[in-house]
Amino acid sequence: MRYRGFPVRLLAPIAVLAGITACGTATTPAGPSSPAPASSPASSPASPAPATSSATPTATPASCPGGWRSAPLTVTRDIAVPPVPVATGIRTGSHPDCRFDRLVIDISGTLPGYSVSFVTSVTRDASGQLVRLPGAAFLVIRLTPAQGHGSSAATDLPQHIQVVGYPMLRAYAVTGDFEGVLSIGLGLAGPTRYRVGELPGRIYLDVAW
Repeated sequence: MRYRGFPVRLLAPIAVLAGITACGTATTPAGPSSPAPASSPASSPASPAPATSSATPTATPASCPGGWRSAPLTVTRDIAVPPVPVATGIRTGSHPDCRFDRLVIDISGTLPGYSVSFVTSVTRDASGQLVRLPGAAFLVIRLTPAQGHGSSAATDLPQHIQVVGYPMLRAYAVTGDFEGVLSIGLGLAGPTRYRVGELPGRIYLDVAW
């Protein structure tokens, strides 16, 4: 699968074992013949076949971790600033094997704290202006302390609504980069559950479908 922004390979090792036949069975050509006498050495197999199971092993299902929730979540971190952690990119992807869509926020510096909650509508920080995201339900993640720009004030984050059209995640937008708080709103296909995770240099937000 490919994350929007740049490709990311997902490794989902599924061992598929098929076509296993019983071991140690001698192949006998078809046609009428008289069985050799039991005392004839030529009629005996060269060596006894080991006992094996004739059942075909089933494939191992993909691992789909849980941890889903719908209640608000807050993770607080006491980070000495400056420097303020900077979000350097946002990527999205869909995982049909486990039925969820993912938004990844790349972070330069220490991972900040964050809060996540469902909202009835998405607005821009400070101004309160309505952000018309596609979708029937909305989720907002706020990172603090964090910002979407470096010392030059330039940013690599998108400045407009990004429509992705996945089964659950329909669109997202940066809705605030103000006084050490970075906000991102998500437009969803409908009510759902979410989970948040951390990896080195990134925070990810999954929405189930």
